[in-house]
Amino acid sequence: MRLDRPNTVSERHRDLIDALERLFLEEGFRDVTVDELAARLKCSKRTLYALASSKQELFLLVVERWLERIRHLGWQGALQHDDPEKRIIAYLDPGVSQSQAASRRFLEDVQSYRPALALLETHQRERTKVLRDIVEDGQRRGRFRPFHTALVAEVFLAAVGRLNEPNFLENAGISFSDGFSELYELFLKGLFAPQA
Repeated sequence: MRLDRPNTVSERHRDLIDALERLFLEEGFRDVTVDELAARLKCSKRTLYALASSKQELFLLVVERWLERIRHLGWQGALQHDDPEKRIIAYLDPGVSQSQAASRRFLEDVQSYRPALALLETHQRERTKVLRDIVEDGQRRGRFRPFHTALVAEVFLAAVGRLNEPNFLENAGISFSDGFSELYELFLKGLFAPQA
């Protein structure tokens, strides 16, 4: 899904989007009005509408930007390393570090607002595809156990799907970012081949 937005973003608009991201990650978007957003961000509603045409579109702008950043940082991190173990850790790390500010309310809003959930699902498929490529490379080089890569990717994606459910996190007694951190550790320890 591509959102209509200006080709160039001014520094002021970037600052507003940064502030919107912090606010939405902490509070979600359903309970705040555009009037309240403008007051809290010390800008006019017109300025907000220059970024997106509605509160929902502002939320999608923030969600898409957040997910794109996770993918970009993961890809850039992976490119820094030739070693498959270091590559996979560098690739997965932004999923933890960039999710630390995501609140239960934010996750509920993503899950309950279909366009935002669609962005998240697309993001997860893209991340899993790259993950599968890294796993296959590690297996070819004898660094990862020879599990079926499609199974590894699908199990990982299913686990990520559960971590995106606020009720699961609450029942498990774990935060979103801690859940991802533990999943990654479990995933990596099971994947790495024992060293001779």
